[in-house]
Amino acid sequence: MFKIEYFSKKKLPELTIELIGSFSIDGDLQYHADLSQLKYYIPPSDPNNIYYDLDYNAASTCHKPNSYIKLDDILRWISDNFNQLEKPLSPNERHWLSVDFVCRRGALKTIFSSPYKKYKGWIICASRYRGTIYLCEYYTDEGQLVNDKQNKLYSHGFKFEQYMVADHPAHKPDLSVSLNECEEFHCVFKTKFGDHSLLYAAEVDGISSEQPIEDTLIDKKFNIIEMKILPLHDKNGSLYGKLTPDRVAGWWSQNYLAGIDTTVCGLKVGNAVRMIKEYPTHILPQFSKVDCNMDKCKMFCKIFLDYVKRTVIKDHDECMYKFQWNPSTGDIVHYSEECPNNEMYTFLKPWFTSRAEKHKFPMNVRN
Repeated sequence: MFKIEYFSKKKLPELTIELIGSFSIDGDLQYHADLSQLKYYIPPSDPNNIYYDLDYNAASTCHKPNSYIKLDDILRWISDNFNQLEKPLSPNERHWLSVDFVCRRGALKTIFSSPYKKYKGWIICASRYRGTIYLCEYYTDEGQLVNDKQNKLYSHGFKFEQYMVADHPAHKPDLSVSLNECEEFHCVFKTKFGDHSLLYAAEVDGISSEQPIEDTLIDKKFNIIEMKILPLHDKNGSLYGKLTPDRVAGWWSQNYLAGIDTTVCGLKVGNAVRMIKEYPTHILPQFSKVDCNMDKCKMFCKIFLDYVKRTVIKDHDECMYKFQWNPSTGDIVHYSEECPNNEMYTFLKPWFTSRAEKHKFPMNVRN
């Protein structure tokens, strides 16, 4: 185990973000290297006077399965883009790709918001392959317990997005189409966070763009929009001092990691959204009921990644590293070395490493 120790004089890491790609997941959870699931944000004409029934046509909704999705889609994108990620002019086979870590944004969001989590812990497993550490988040026992009320809230979130997006910036949202929660669009980011370089995929609710984008998002003019629903607290839609710090830290981290400047909130009464408010990311900490310091979130993540980089030294076929944290233990993170073929935690798939070996080291691969 190790302890997260905060140092007031320690330099806070800066995050620099580069969008390097994207992909789509269709209604059957199949991967597509295209923009087929990209959606455009269509704000209502009168955001202070709307009625979006979040249970509308609910019987026809195709719900997202609760089974845990690992890194398969990210590995697929990497395997299609090896040339883009290779270290230039590097003969060093032990550190092949130009990033230290590969993961989902969700894993980083979980780490960032840890200082303010009160109830749910986390498990993050790490596997090292040719110098890059792959991170995958797993549910703890209590994290797996998703009840009917929570499932309904998740579905309401997807429904709200359907009211707010269209497949073209000149079109209106189409509520006649049955909602399929499996459909997703992801942006792939390469970032620098202090001394660490990371590659991660982030699901995107929609973008704001005056023109349709048909080939690639790279070097195009648009803004990523994040969407949330919350109870309408007062007639002005004010959220100041209304939210728990763990929720605020999660929202802020989610936006921070994808360079998102705007969160669109659907404020609801009962099961209907009645008002839309747009909030810039930098004011989100002000919505917390108690002080919520994002610098503490940054430092927690930096110290954790520092430790993982020092600790994960054995290759993926030798062992898997399991890091576990629980709110009851405060700043203590436990870790263990697991069998590399432990089916419960294995996520670095043989098809990926085989494809990588054939691409980079064909002379080492037996026919």
